[in-house]
Amino acid sequence: MSSWEKIRKEFPVTKSYTYLANAAISPIPIPVVEATLRFYEGMLNHGGTLWENWMEEMEQTREVYAEFINASSDEVGFTHSTSEGMNIIAHMLSAKGSIISNELEFPSSVLPWLNRGSDIHFVRAKNGRILKQDIADAINTKTRTVVISHVQYSTGFRQDLVDLSELTTKCGLYLVVNPTQSLGALHFDVKDFCVDFMASNGHKWILSSFGVGTIFIKKEYLEDIHQFHPPFFSQFGQKQREIFDNSKINMSNTASRFELGSPHFSNILSLKAAIEYISKIGITQIERRILSLTSYLVEKLHELNLEIISPLKEEKWRSGIIVFKMHNVDEIVRKLEKRRIIVSARGGGIRVSPHLYNNEEDIDRLAQELGNLI
Repeated sequence: MSSWEKIRKEFPVTKSYTYLANAAISPIPIPVVEATLRFYEGMLNHGGTLWENWMEEMEQTREVYAEFINASSDEVGFTHSTSEGMNIIAHMLSAKGSIISNELEFPSSVLPWLNRGSDIHFVRAKNGRILKQDIADAINTKTRTVVISHVQYSTGFRQDLVDLSELTTKCGLYLVVNPTQSLGALHFDVKDFCVDFMASNGHKWILSSFGVGTIFIKKEYLEDIHQFHPPFFSQFGQKQREIFDNSKINMSNTASRFELGSPHFSNILSLKAAIEYISKIGITQIERRILSLTSYLVEKLHELNLEIISPLKEEKWRSGIIVFKMHNVDEIVRKLEKRRIIVSARGGGIRVSPHLYNNEEDIDRLAQELGNLI
């Protein structure tokens, strides 16, 4: 039995479904479920007496996550979602100047800026891609921020962030990245990519749960509390959380100052287990596996003469998402679901997004059913 077959057995969803919608919601492996259950068993049997243990594990999660994206633990804060994280970032940056984003972005990346009345220029996509030159052409004297996803949810286009960050660094712009469609599937490194701010969640490729997200804020911006302050204030964001002093605000000088309310421990601990699970396998091996499966999928779609929307010309554009055209997309997705094949309707086509637990037989089954439906 290959190592990939052993990994597949840790995803019970594979017994019931051909599940190819990881860009929407990923099923979680058994070790992540076990870690979450341990937290609730602790509450069941010990109430709140394990508080210090949970706090320690939360800080361990911060360190594990920081290492995963090559950041300092001081630069990582916990949120509940990508939307919450992007709202925090928009609060800090929206008044500093105009924004460049693009027409492919998921609303979570853009709506927080629009809500604050930001002046946003939307770069148009060309053949499912957002080109660096078009971003460069949109920059003017008022531009201060570029907001972009590492991988676009509707086409699967992977942005070359090394190339883009050369532009943003040269022009003195903040680079804000949404890596929701790459974290856990592809290499992502905040230092390699010169990321200034990042917001993501836990329920997609990273194999964690709903209700947990993260922000990354480069350390140099955390040093200026007055310029980059939270949109809200919480006891948990204070420098000394154990001191309940209502006479003054004394915010932490790390990304933890953006954390609101009591920690969502169960979800944070599930994130820790998920990162440890992914790291044990190795993100490089996972990326190769996913790209191998999407390449196999592309072959099968070509055999069916189906038009692929996702940009495929260059390897660097590829991700774990392949989108292709069919008539009556919503109806096709529903019919596939009745056959227990799970995909998504996105970007004007059908989106297929295999993860590390999928295999070639899953792709074959999808291709066979697509052929029947055609």
